[in-house]
Amino acid sequence: MKKLYTLITLALLMTGGCAHGIKPDALKFPKLRAVEAPQFVREKLDNGITIFLMEDKSLPLINFQALVHTGTICEPEEKTGLAEITFETMRTGGAGKMSGDEIDYALERIGARISTGIDRDIASAGGLCRKENFPFVSGIFRDILAKPAFEPDKIALSVISKKGAISRRNDDISDIAEREFGRLVYGKNSPYARISEYATIDNISREDLLEFHGKHVRPENIILGIWGDFESEEMVETVKELFGSWRKSSEISPLCKPAVEFPQTSPLNVIVKKDATQSVIMIGHKGIKRGHPDYFTAAVLSRILGAGAYSRFSRKLREEKGLAYEVWALFIPEYNYPGLFMGKAQTRLDKTFEVIALMKQEIESVRRDITDEELAVAKEGILNSEVFWSDTKDKVITRLMRYEYYGYSFDYPEKLIEGVKKVTKKDVVRTANELLLPGSLTVLVVGNPEKFGAPLPPGANIISLTP
Repeated sequence: MKKLYTLITLALLMTGGCAHGIKPDALKFPKLRAVEAPQFVREKLDNGITIFLMEDKSLPLINFQALVHTGTICEPEEKTGLAEITFETMRTGGAGKMSGDEIDYALERIGARISTGIDRDIASAGGLCRKENFPFVSGIFRDILAKPAFEPDKIALSVISKKGAISRRNDDISDIAEREFGRLVYGKNSPYARISEYATIDNISREDLLEFHGKHVRPENIILGIWGDFESEEMVETVKELFGSWRKSSEISPLCKPAVEFPQTSPLNVIVKKDATQSVIMIGHKGIKRGHPDYFTAAVLSRILGAGAYSRFSRKLREEKGLAYEVWALFIPEYNYPGLFMGKAQTRLDKTFEVIALMKQEIESVRRDITDEELAVAKEGILNSEVFWSDTKDKVITRLMRYEYYGYSFDYPEKLIEGVKKVTKKDVVRTANELLLPGSLTVLVVGNPEKFGAPLPPGANIISLTP
């Protein structure tokens, strides 16, 4: 089939793009149907759980996900890794009256799944099962959230896994570059950038897991979404039966929102990797939240500068100069705290300084002027991608849950689209001058300085990696 498609394409190209005398501009297509937003139900239980329900009868399946108001930023610095181990062993370490192995077997036998995870400022648990198995699977899911057993042997396995990850984390120079750049800009001890070490993992006990779970995994901290083959009214009652007995805590739920501090950094920072065959370059500085008044313009600016094949970074460093294997730059906003403006390039060791100079040059140039074509292409790219934000019901409901979690309005995507449509050249240049800070750029290079083609300038900061 693929070969046939290729032959047809070649034939069309050789005949000027027409077949049997039909020209492309003569083809007529029906008008696309308007996209209708799926209907959903939102309710709040007496114990504080917020629920979102969305029916989808296309398959006899039910999906479920709980967002939990917590994150790695909530763990003590001296116990970095605690949040990840807690959420991993909530799933693996047994729950209710079932051991972890029994849960694994029971889910595998019926083709269901449940998983957990945690990030900086959000945690989740969710899964999927056939409609007829939902009463059984949802009971396990409830116990994983409310009654985890934290079996000691599963905690030990998680600890071994975390230490193994620490031992391998410096194997890939690209991973090193992105991780250490964040630690430079946020600060290595910042809750938004710190990493676990052998010592912090060794500080963690089963009692710590129980305490972390008790403080943060509470009904009032949970947003529960369920979508699939069910009737909403019946599902509301089912959820009430499942979670209604989980009582709201009498204590005030802790609010984890540490201050974000951007310490002063050296303009050039180098991590020496003698065995590296190329350099990985990171460049950037502090960024913005999604709620920033100029975020929509910043999204267009990102497209023009470094996101996509038509961006200045791609055209200059990759196409014209042939210097970069990978190259991009963009604002990476966060919902609840300032993200980063960050650029990245991978290049030959002896071209390191040339690439850094070109990256800085393009950041400066976009602050002076942009073309009508650049603006049009950038806006079109963002607007055309809108269909992929809501092409499935799971994307819609998980987006709604995330907006609820962070306090954004449900019509945020529509606001983004309208905001992007209104962006002008003047807006982009103004925003570039306000948000891009050439004098405050932090540069990090991971590679072998002996092969950079020129000595490191005075004041370059050499960073040593922890094992």
